Amino acid sequence: MKHLTLKRVLPIIIIVVGLMAAITGGVMAQSSQLTFAMVSHGGVGNPFWIVVIKGMTDACALLNANCQWLSEPVDGVPQMAGHWDDALALNPAGIGTTAPNPDVIRGGVETAHQRGIPVIIFNTQDPNVGTDQSLGALFYIGASEFSGGVSNAKRILAEAAADGKTVTGVVCPIQEVGHSGLEARCSGVESVMDDAGIPHQRLTINNDVPASAGTIEDFFAANADTNAITLLGPNPSSSWHLAVQEMGQQPRQTYATTHDTSSEIYQMIQDGYLLQAIDQQPYLQGFETIMWLYLNSQYKLAPGGDIFTGPGVIDKSNVDAIITLTASGYR
Repeated sequence: MKHLTLKRVLPIIIIVVGLMAAITGGVMAQSSQLTFAMVSHGGVGNPFWIVVIKGMTDACALLNANCQWLSEPVDGVPQMAGHWDDALALNPAGIGTTAPNPDVIRGGVETAHQRGIPVIIFNTQDPNVGTDQSLGALFYIGASEFSGGVSNAKRILAEAAADGKTVTGVVCPIQEVGHSGLEARCSGVESVMDDAGIPHQRLTINNDVPASAGTIEDFFAANADTNAITLLGPNPSSSWHLAVQEMGQQPRQTYATTHDTSSEIYQMIQDGYLLQAIDQQPYLQGFETIMWLYLNSQYKLAPGGDIFTGPGVIDKSNVDAIITLTASGYR
């Protein structure tokens, strides 16, 4: 399936916003305010999700809808089942949900289907699509995580070659073990490294930045032949930043990439400690999920397939422009 780049996504936004303008009168004329719920494995304690929530909030303002974001403050996959109960109790017109572990939310999704409530999966795709274990949501809005991992792996190999060096080993730390999206990011990296005959391994960390920094430092102390690392988000990137300072590493001493965005990630790109970050345009994930839940719940409209919001690449060539957009809350 082809990915929707930003150039391809923008026309979709324009179409959706145009539809919103055309039916604003109908929205305002409804006897009661529509309610939508977004159930996620992450929340406001992680800078990534703040941007998704802004997208949701902006879409709900356009629709004059009541929207609820339901999650733990930082991360919590097991707790999603309880948040799904809360979402269903709202009797919403539609529910958006992440699917890092489909079995945790399966009961809630099945109940939504029974009640005729449309469900869209955003950010973290159902890994069982195409099988009898699929959740059966309308479609997916988010990045191709595997492709993001592939992009990061190819960038590592290209930068090492440009320096006249060889990648001798790659580590992929995972901060939420069992999270299907994070696993896919590592798998994308590993597929490229397998083709290149380069050894790789995974490392279990968590979202505790100082503790994970220590785990990464210990790993490199025990694996001196590893000279590349692929981080999977803002908190692991912060752990890497702390670790390189503690280890006294210079930029490009270890070839490093990451996923998602934060002010610290931007600074690390500018300083040369990260080659690139994969951007999945989280604002679009919040905005488009609400818009399509509205269009489907009211008019049975849907796109012809999944909507991919990434991968996009942030590196030294565009990081300054991204910083400006981040200040406005859109990246």
